[in-house]
Amino acid sequence: MASRIEGYLYNFGPSRQGGVYCILTFCVLSGRHFSQWRQKGDLVALRSGILDVDHRVEDTGRQVINGKTLYTLRLYNSKDPKKEVLVGVVNSEEISEWLKAFTSALGQPLDSFSTEPCATTFSLPFAHFGEKFVGDTSPTGSPSPQSEPLMLHRQKEELYTSLTTIGHERSILERSSSTVGSSYLQSVDWRLVRCENGLRFFQEASDFPFIYKLPVMKAVGVVKASADQIFNLVMEYGPERQQWDHTFESASVIEIVDGHSDVLYIRLRQDWGFSRARDLCLARYWKREETGAYSVFYRSFHKYPLQAGYVRAYIHSGGYIITPLKTTDGGSEKPCSLVEAVLEMDTAGWSSLLGARISGYPAYLRDSLLSVVAGIREHIDAHSINFRATIIKRHIVEQDTEDYAHTANHDLSETVVSNAPFLSTSDDIEEYFDANMDQFSESSESVYEQALSAVEPPKLPRIKVQSELETFDLSKFSGNVERGPLKGGKHSFAEPDSSAFLLKGINFLSTGSRAPAGEPICKLLGVDWLKCKDRMDHVAGMPRSFVQRACSNEGLFFFIINLQFPHTSNYSLVFYFVTEEDITEGSVLHRFISGDDAFRNSRFSLIPAIPEGSWIVRQAVGTKAVPLGQIVETKYHVGFNYMEIDVNLGSSGVVRGVLSLVFGFVSALVVDMAFFIRGETADELPERLIGVGRCSHLQLDKAIDLSAA
Repeated sequence: MASRIEGYLYNFGPSRQGGVYCILTFCVLSGRHFSQWRQKGDLVALRSGILDVDHRVEDTGRQVINGKTLYTLRLYNSKDPKKEVLVGVVNSEEISEWLKAFTSALGQPLDSFSTEPCATTFSLPFAHFGEKFVGDTSPTGSPSPQSEPLMLHRQKEELYTSLTTIGHERSILERSSSTVGSSYLQSVDWRLVRCENGLRFFQEASDFPFIYKLPVMKAVGVVKASADQIFNLVMEYGPERQQWDHTFESASVIEIVDGHSDVLYIRLRQDWGFSRARDLCLARYWKREETGAYSVFYRSFHKYPLQAGYVRAYIHSGGYIITPLKTTDGGSEKPCSLVEAVLEMDTAGWSSLLGARISGYPAYLRDSLLSVVAGIREHIDAHSINFRATIIKRHIVEQDTEDYAHTANHDLSETVVSNAPFLSTSDDIEEYFDANMDQFSESSESVYEQALSAVEPPKLPRIKVQSELETFDLSKFSGNVERGPLKGGKHSFAEPDSSAFLLKGINFLSTGSRAPAGEPICKLLGVDWLKCKDRMDHVAGMPRSFVQRACSNEGLFFFIINLQFPHTSNYSLVFYFVTEEDITEGSVLHRFISGDDAFRNSRFSLIPAIPEGSWIVRQAVGTKAVPLGQIVETKYHVGFNYMEIDVNLGSSGVVRGVLSLVFGFVSALVVDMAFFIRGETADELPERLIGVGRCSHLQLDKAIDLSAA
């Protein structure tokens, strides 16, 4: 059952003349077939083909292309760094629809699309795409496959349309406090302290005294505007900001990291007695949720030098959460959004005539920064901004009838389409775009990451395991991170209670319910914390590695998960899991080990959680399943007694943005990770965890440097 989406997208990239081309193209995604046309109704496509198993899609965020702000996606071939397509639109909600459509298409089986031409069109209402209006065109159609059962279809939609970033898809953690280690899964406790100017101010309840920082505060208010509109207002630091932000004097973006991250320098207005003027240097990161909500996070960043006459203010963490609210009367009312502003500020570095510890200015500045939510509300009300939808809603439909046949004025059966892999003609299309440059104005400020390298072909492993761990002395197989307590550990690892995580149960396809995870298939034997000048792939194959020392012991089968973090050096957090039971032939785990990379990438997933840490990190990471194999470069190495999964977390701009926040607080964090293989059919349920691990307060300087080895 093939779905379809169409619309105008800006196609952009570096030109051969040294500039940047940006041209509007009409794009059609039908199943796994993707085509780009110069205009709707053209008979010959600019580029057309099948999205094969090597294709990936990445949300590259909000970028400035020749002075024009676009929300962008990167469609690329993971085995060829030169083959990519960069597309964008001016509306973040519309790019989210395309992201879901591409994710859904890449999750569908390839066989049913490899030999079929592009599916036929269907009627769409009049809509506005980017800056060009597209009218209604009638479609043609063809018979479609037999409809799937409703529950199975809903299950596939849930799997394939989840956003591919950390912190998307619904939470799948147990909320019961009765299980060991699950107390951190409770929502943060906020205590209402006052109401002022139509806002509610909350203080985070904490068992720890606030010695070096003020209590975390949150201001909450309802704004009569769409989440998209409020997000754009919050992100801009131009002259208009002085109309609603009374703390703002001037600001500039001093560095663009990628489409989800940048660095700001802000001068605050001086309005407090004898105190000197303050400035801020902030690292900012943003993301959009599946629900249409936005999160904007920032923290102080030592990047810009201190200016004469200013004192540098320090924000430990903060940001905005903008959540759209449901409207009544069929959506005829003006859209409303709930805006939450949160601040966590340190008192260190404040200067006043009375001294830092008894000065009231830090608390005053914190509350002033939070109260700008009222400024947003009043600014929008004063200007009476009329919200206008700019995207087509529910335009991904299932073609399960013949109603569309013989009704088109744009018959794709008469056009020239290709069933070759998409991106195979990238050189030709670049020449076309260079010859027809429809540029906006200036050079591009966007930065693109390197494409992914080829995945090594797997070797046949020994899968049948008769494990008798009591016959082996496993204590000598330890990593450089010590095993510690579940609570209160310092630079240590432990195994949290697996029942705190919810997985699909045996009746999920009929009821949609999840159940607490049972015992993992593997036990966590050790953890290595490594760093090197170059990225560390295939750690298990290194001489004297953890696994190589255990090779002589029959009956052991290792799962090694190597999480690779790009920072000042290339860090690797390596988990060594070992089986305690047989791996049954034909099981989903058996198929995962012996299968191809396409199957592995579609199933390998992670559930993260932050039981202890800063508000900004908890919000950025979330507690939602992450399909790692689909969003980041993942390599698989299979040996006689092990399988290693190398996860390059730096290969996604979205994930890099989260990591930049995590590394700022890594020594103060407790991080839980549950790895599992996603089940989709009845014989693959219930799902089981591969293994779980907890890392407590890791120290960057304690990573073993392999560069000198």
